[in-house]
Amino acid sequence: MSQILFAAAIDAEACSTACLHPDAVAPLLGRSLGADGARAVADLFATLADPSRMRVLHLLAVSGAELCVCDIALVTGMSVSALSHQLRHLRERGAVERRKDGRVAYYRLVDEHIRGLILGAVSHVAEGRA
Repeated sequence: MSQILFAAAIDAEACSTACLHPDAVAPLLGRSLGADGARAVADLFATLADPSRMRVLHLLAVSGAELCVCDIALVTGMSVSALSHQLRHLRERGAVERRKDGRVAYYRLVDEHIRGLILGAVSHVAEGRA
């Protein structure tokens, strides 16, 4: 993982005298999110937090392939215009990638991390409602 995500390590010696549980804290030093990392993760979750975007992302996650705008609109019941707005938002924030073939635009998830987040969240919610 990038060091920019994590907070700078603090002096373990300082922690051993001021911490209630130094044995529990020592392995965590330098592993917590720093301000920039926390902001980046929060921004990703904010991008995923919209129900329309989540439907699009879930469709792409379960398809495992790229889909054209018209196919996504058909399955989700969204207008092409509304869908295009959501896809642009997702693309600008690095959740999906676009490939154009003539006038047809195809979208796919950027990587398996996004797929895992989406499918994991759906599974979590489904387990809670069972």
